[in-house]
Amino acid sequence: MAETKNQVFDLQTEIFKLTKHLFVGFPSSTQPTVIIPEEEMTFNSLPAPPFIPPTLYLKRKYPIYPQLGLGATVLGTLVALVLMPPNPYPAGALFNSALVMTVGLAFAPVLAISRNPKTLFQAQHLLVLAPIYWLLLDLLQGAYDFEQVGVAGIRGAFIAIGLFVCGVWLAALFTPWKLTTPLIKAAQHRITPATIFTLILIFFALGIFKYAYFSNFNPALMVFYLTLGRWSAPWARSALGGWNAFLDHLSYFGYILPTLTVLLALRSKRFNGQLLISIFLTLTMSVFLSQGGSRRIIGVIFGAALICWFLEQDYLKLRHFVLGLGSVALLFISLQLMLEYRNIGLQTGLEEKIELKYEYLHVDDNFLRLSQIITIVPRYHLHVYEQQIIYTLARPIPRILWPDKPINSGFDLSRFLGRPGVSLSSSVIGEWYLSWGWFAVIFGGWLYGSLAGTITRLLLFPRGSTAIMVYSLATMALFAGMRSMIELVLMSYSLLTWMVISWLFLNKTP
Repeated sequence: MAETKNQVFDLQTEIFKLTKHLFVGFPSSTQPTVIIPEEEMTFNSLPAPPFIPPTLYLKRKYPIYPQLGLGATVLGTLVALVLMPPNPYPAGALFNSALVMTVGLAFAPVLAISRNPKTLFQAQHLLVLAPIYWLLLDLLQGAYDFEQVGVAGIRGAFIAIGLFVCGVWLAALFTPWKLTTPLIKAAQHRITPATIFTLILIFFALGIFKYAYFSNFNPALMVFYLTLGRWSAPWARSALGGWNAFLDHLSYFGYILPTLTVLLALRSKRFNGQLLISIFLTLTMSVFLSQGGSRRIIGVIFGAALICWFLEQDYLKLRHFVLGLGSVALLFISLQLMLEYRNIGLQTGLEEKIELKYEYLHVDDNFLRLSQIITIVPRYHLHVYEQQIIYTLARPIPRILWPDKPINSGFDLSRFLGRPGVSLSSSVIGEWYLSWGWFAVIFGGWLYGSLAGTITRLLLFPRGSTAIMVYSLATMALFAGMRSMIELVLMSYSLLTWMVISWLFLNKTP
């Protein structure tokens, strides 16, 4: 109980220190302006300014403009529809519509970023910007022709994106939900560099175990299997899983290594042997994770590390932006190379010197698939209603424990289009539309926006705690969750692993 009171006191003190500047220049008849030197400042010596709720302080430090965002999104959507050409099917035909909608989605976040660059990594802003990457980027690049889709479906895709983002902005108009107790406990630890390094060793050992087990703990075999295609390695998981699904879950412990390594670098403040070992272990784990071909995993784990690094900086300088942009560029190049080599393997690719298949930054054809779903449902196929939700919630349960658990959401787009066995994603927007139609799209945006608003409360925690790390992991889980509901569940495993390990090993940390 005493520990909890001290933590609450520390949080209140930190908030008052950070907000003291908000009251200078706002005197009133009952509350004179008093400035106390920071070095003499204590909780009791602070003036009693008018109380500012933590959520209001958060909006002042990390500005967000939901009303402006709503207006810009609606306007951008309407103009995008007006600019659609009579023949939208050729590649590049929808460039103008995609560009206008991109401007509409990005307008409010860019304005906030101009006031504080760190707001780029505010969860609500990343959610609003996520459709640009997951859906509109292909249109901006003129990536493909449209096929097996009606004009109404293409219009509907623009409308669905607008409705979803409006749902995110609507959630930002209200007070966010409270953080859960397990999340608070996972975010309040203050850990030393030595403890971080120990945790890195633990997470690496658990994360690499699956790969070592299926290679008979032979390092040479592990390296050899890395050069094969993603379905040729012995640790490749079957579509319906089995007992090895339990081992597959261990790899989730490796998701947190990049963020922990960044935290170690920030806490150590100098390059040393522990940091060198941590970087090596992180890169090793990343190579094994990338062999599975899931680009989103690499994007999420290094994206979380980048967010943590930016938000932990006291002051952002030009070198931070240069390093950040360079890291993002390197990440995109790596993801593109994974796409080229994941099926044939690095060894075959280098031996045969294959030509690159994609001349653009490939994502997932999500806009096309979303348009197809809107064309098909409900005219040719009924909505699936709760089946999508049940399928998502059942995903973490191994099939060996539930043999009859659902194998899909009740609708298989690839089979409907005559391409069985091909994995096609339509983004979470398409999944919400598939479930209950247009209302569900707005609800999905509101739900994601509410979750984003909740985790931004972690930004109120005192500096030096693990709150920024937890926030980074949760934010990237939401960003990846724009691809599908399943991805939100899977990418949340990194957060869950941290909560478990911190509870086991850091429960007594002051």
